[in-house]
Amino acid sequence: MDSLRLDLAHKRPEPREETSPTGFVTIERGDSRAVLLTPDEIDPDRLYPLVTVLHGAGRQDELLVRACRDEPAKRQALFLVPRSLHPTWDLIACDERPDLDFLTYAYDLVYRRYPIDRGRQALLGYSDGASYALAVGLSNPHVFRAVMGWAAGFLALDTADLEPGTPKPPVLLEYGTHDELFPFERVALPMRATLEQLGYTVEFRVDQGGRHWPSGSFQSEALDWFFSEPWEVRS
Repeated sequence: MDSLRLDLAHKRPEPREETSPTGFVTIERGDSRAVLLTPDEIDPDRLYPLVTVLHGAGRQDELLVRACRDEPAKRQALFLVPRSLHPTWDLIACDERPDLDFLTYAYDLVYRRYPIDRGRQALLGYSDGASYALAVGLSNPHVFRAVMGWAAGFLALDTADLEPGTPKPPVLLEYGTHDELFPFERVALPMRATLEQLGYTVEFRVDQGGRHWPSGSFQSEALDWFFSEPWEVRS
């Protein structure tokens, strides 16, 4: 893959005669799809955070939609749950970028339909989705304010052309100490060390005894971390 960059400019919602749909909204283009979860009512005078949730290998997006179904009302935020075109994300599965291109399309559509706070966008990923969240989020700091990942297996960045002084999004990571797929000593600890050496602030959490399946508290605690920060509202 030549680039991990998203060719994306934030937009204000377009004037429309009809109101944008709320609740459970399907976004599709060709064989690519995502589900957007929103509060039941959208205040046009308010800006809403946007969290994108990325599944692991095997495309468990429907499971994540169910796991996130109460979050829009609780957090007063929008949640986007895309499905990879292949069994896992394009960075891992192929040399082209169908998932990145679809994400660009989906974000552009969401921006034009809903009042999104450009300073409160984040990625939350699981396993392969956590690796993808790191890759996409840290390579596009103009879009994402933070990255949260459970059991990221590798780090791939596209930051060579970023301007000096570009802010580095903070990162939250969690790993199980008994993860049989990504051993804690060989994957988790080196990941934290590498990110810190690159200048990223890392919130590192340990699931004692945890295996390659997220703890029941990971999602809520990761979102509590993101939504408790005094994030800057960007114009």
